Parts: sequence; structure tokens; C-alpha cells
Amino acid sequence: MKIAADLKKLSLALLVLCCGLSTAARADDYPPLGSPKIVYTHGTWAAGLVTTDVAVAMLKRLGYEVDAKLVDVGLAYQALASGKADIFSSAYLPGQQKYLNAQAGKVEILSVSYTPVPGGLMVPSYVPVNTIDELKKPDVQKMFDGKIVGIDAGAGIMVQAKKAISEYGLDFELVPSSDAAMAAAFKAAYDKKQPIIITSYCPHYLCALYNVKFLEDTKGIYLPAQDYHIVRLKFRTDFPRATAFFSRFTLSGANVSKMLQWMESEKLTADAAADRFIEQNPELVWYWIGDLAPNMQKPKTLD
Repeated sequence: MKIAADLKKLSLALLVLCCGLSTAARADDYPPLGSPKIVYTHGTWAAGLVTTDVAVAMLKRLGYEVDAKLVDVGLAYQALASGKADIFSSAYLPGQQKYLNAQAGKVEILSVSYTPVPGGLMVPSYVPVNTIDELKKPDVQKMFDGKIVGIDAGAGIMVQAKKAISEYGLDFELVPSSDAAMAAAFKAAYDKKQPIIITSYCPHYLCALYNVKFLEDTKGIYLPAQDYHIVRLKFRTDFPRATAFFSRFTLSGANVSKMLQWMESEKLTADAAADRFIEQNPELVWYWIGDLAPNMQKPKTLD
């Protein structure tokens, strides 16, 4: 009887020890943090802002300090290539291909940030123009006052617009502004049912709230596009845990559009919209970082 009792005690002790080792092993399964601080570049357009803000919130949960820096597109690629920045999540390709080519061998694509991203020359659906070719007609050129309203001069969609003007032989002036100014101009024209043509892409709140259309591009300048996370060389080795997260972190056009609608209709800031999205989508958060961040609670909906 004493031997049986001793064996029972030993078995219980071994069980406790094994459970302890198992728990420790699970804790050790987290990829190492690596360098503790990430410099995250981003542009001014809303879709890129909310995508970056969601990612920043996740990185902080993973244990990183994040320094978010607003930069021009071309400077984002240069900062990555020089090692002054670590990641840029609004690499619109092939629209920004020239920037990627300029830093060949110095930056790399990590994963898709959001998709799909259709883009081109956008007009209100009530405008009686359907193709870019039609813009060559003098009466159509006059109808739009010979202007295409754009966003930041260095943006990929602007590079494509310049190419479209050249290859189609259009007598149009491409007017750079900002994403906010472009959207405001479109809204003002739309409210008065006036013609306007802009450089744009979806997801964008204009696509969600208004009846719009992209002009048909017979020359294939606006190819199917996605946005990517691009990083500096050695990002993967310097930030193993962040790399594991970004390999999973892809938003859909519907995800981004929802946040953009909140920003427009409720005047939320990009970070507030991102926080609401995170709160409303615990399952996504679990899939992204459930096994990467300490003390994560699995949503009951996934039990």
C-alpha cells in the first residue's frame, strides 16, 4: 500500500512538472521580439493611414515601440533602402514600380497589405464619358475644363495618370493636391452634378458613398493592383515576431472601406477608426497575433 501511495505521489509530481514544462514551452514558442523599436513610414491617404494604424496597434500588443513617420512615397522607399525606416505598408504596385526598381536589392516585399486595389481615372457615374479615349475629344476636354484632379505628386496613381496623359495624347493638366483636397473637390462637384475627373483608387470612401466609375483603359496602363508591406533588408531577422504578424496581416477592400466610411460619415480620425475596427473584429485579431502576444484571450466565438 505504501509503495502504491508513493507511486501515486510521484505520478502527481511528474504531472505537475510536465504541465509546468509544457506551459514554459508554450511561452518559449513565441518568436523572439528582436529589435524593440520599429520605424513605420506611411503616406497621407486615408486607406494607408487606417491600415498602418491597425498594424501599429497590433505591434504594440506584440511588445514593440513604434515610431510612425509621415513621408512622401519616394522618400519612404529611400528611407527603407538607407535603413532609416523599417516598413511601409502602402506600396501600391505596379503603380509605384519605379520606386521599387530604383531601390532594387535594398528593399523587399514582405506580404500583401490590402487587396484588391482597382485604380484609374474616376468620374461620377452621371458623366456621359466611359473611356479614356473619349477624353481626346475637344468637347469632352472642355467639359472637364482640361483638368484632372490628383493627389500627392509622387503617388503611384499619379505616375500612372501622367503616363495615361502621354500615351493617350490628352490635352489635360494633372493638378496635384492631397487625398483630402481631391475628395473635397469631387464631393463639391458631385453635389452640384457637375463633371469632374480625378485620379483615385478603391478602397476609398468616395467609392463607398457615391456612384462612381473608372474610365475604361484600353492601353492597359492601370493594371490589376494590390498594396504590399515592403521592408528594409534584414527586417525578417531583426524583427522575427513582427515578421510572423505581417505574414498574416492582410486587409480586404471591404475592411478598409468600412473604416473609411466611419472617417467620412462620423468624422473619426484614422486611429479611432482603426481602434473601432479592432474592437469589432476580435476573431481577426486572434488569427493575426493570438499565438504571438502574451496573455491573449481567445474569442468565445471561436470556442
